[in-house]
Amino acid sequence: MDLLSEIIRRKRGRLEAAKASIPFAQMRAQAETRRRGAEAHRLVNALSDENKINIIAEFKRRSPSKGEINSAADPASVARIYEAAGAAAISVLTEEDSFAGSLDDLRATREATSLAILRKDFIFDEFQVYESAAAGADALLLIVAALNDETLERLRRITEDELGMDALVEVHTQDELARALRIGARLIGVNNRDLRTFEVSTATSAQLVRSAPEDAILVSESGLNPESVRKLRAAGYKGFLVGEALMRAGNPETALRDFVEGRTQNRRHYPTGKVRVKICGITSLADARAAVEAGADMLGFNFYRPSPRFIEPGNAREIIDGLRSENRDNALQMVGVFVNEPSPEAVLRIADEAGLDAVQLHGDESREFCQDLKALLRDRLLIKVVREDAEFEAKQLADYRADAIMLDAFHAELRGGTGTVSDWAVARRVRELAPKLFLAGGLSAQNVSEAIAAVQPYAVDACSALESSPGKKEAGRMKAFVHAVRSA
Repeated sequence: MDLLSEIIRRKRGRLEAAKASIPFAQMRAQAETRRRGAEAHRLVNALSDENKINIIAEFKRRSPSKGEINSAADPASVARIYEAAGAAAISVLTEEDSFAGSLDDLRATREATSLAILRKDFIFDEFQVYESAAAGADALLLIVAALNDETLERLRRITEDELGMDALVEVHTQDELARALRIGARLIGVNNRDLRTFEVSTATSAQLVRSAPEDAILVSESGLNPESVRKLRAAGYKGFLVGEALMRAGNPETALRDFVEGRTQNRRHYPTGKVRVKICGITSLADARAAVEAGADMLGFNFYRPSPRFIEPGNAREIIDGLRSENRDNALQMVGVFVNEPSPEAVLRIADEAGLDAVQLHGDESREFCQDLKALLRDRLLIKVVREDAEFEAKQLADYRADAIMLDAFHAELRGGTGTVSDWAVARRVRELAPKLFLAGGLSAQNVSEAIAAVQPYAVDACSALESSPGKKEAGRMKAFVHAVRSA
């Protein structure tokens, strides 16, 4: 029996005891009295604020996967801290056996805060819906994996249409999302934790956002940090449920403010504050030496045969070996540029032959291609280039398993070295989603400082602006470019 089934089995016994203590009609009357005059759809309203990061801060004492989290915590005190730190709403875990919660925790939270409250539990019966309302909840959780469609639709209808509360309908897979949409759910929680195995991956949220309709209100749950929250918000999520990170924190108010204000993002992305310089299209040892002398951090070698900057892998290896023998203390990174190679294995063979530290995919490579190649590359850096054409959507970046994203300007015929300047407003949106952002597209000594100020990328990439002719670098232009980057 999996964990979800075991939790629900025990919950059924708890529910029978609750039903025996108070008649159904009386519980329903208490719920209707509590909801009379209450603000309808408070959680949805709270998550509709586009001007802030909407965190649903959770109170929970333990979990079946992590054990004790904060067994001595007082729900009223924690609720006041959450409200002061800027939470959009509060979630209270009321399941007794696996999470050590109770409805008394919810009632205490209701007395302590004016924020919308979500009851987080394993709900499968109408009695529990009315019980939630009577205890003071504004919303409750419905887990698709635990309910058939008929029950799911009935409980959602009672919650939202009859009582004016909100049902956060929780999904974990594409099929569960489709079921949620079929029964009319529009407030959808995407749980990054598989409730059958309790394994966590925020890739679940990144994948499912692309299948959700525009009018859905999406909430990402579990395994979040300030960096992943910023990325998922840019992808379209309206709310984020955070529990363990806050309940374990020595200072939960500071921890919550880090989420609400995104204060740790820049430190996580750019620990040294240095913008890296990549000079691409190296074709000779003389140009490579001049680039190193100018101060480049990365050199790019183009293995795309139609390019005027194409170089044979063996020739690239001679240049790379020569540079490494001359610059043993220099942490240079050698990057290979590839376009629509037939297989990940073909890329790996060239990378090994040339002695590369990183691979840059500049074609139409699929998510699966990137994923398979990354597994082969192991610790080598994988950069996926996206071109800023009419079909470009920033949220598509969630599909790629790359260490970094490079944004390049679109050109109908050229793959890199276009000389066309990228849209820096688009680049800022990409930066919110990319683990590391390389900015390319028409960068030169004249505009790179402005680009860095506008976008704050991890690295900048230049090629054609540093050449006297395609594939022939000019030392003075490279020095001026690197100087402009270092001065930015």
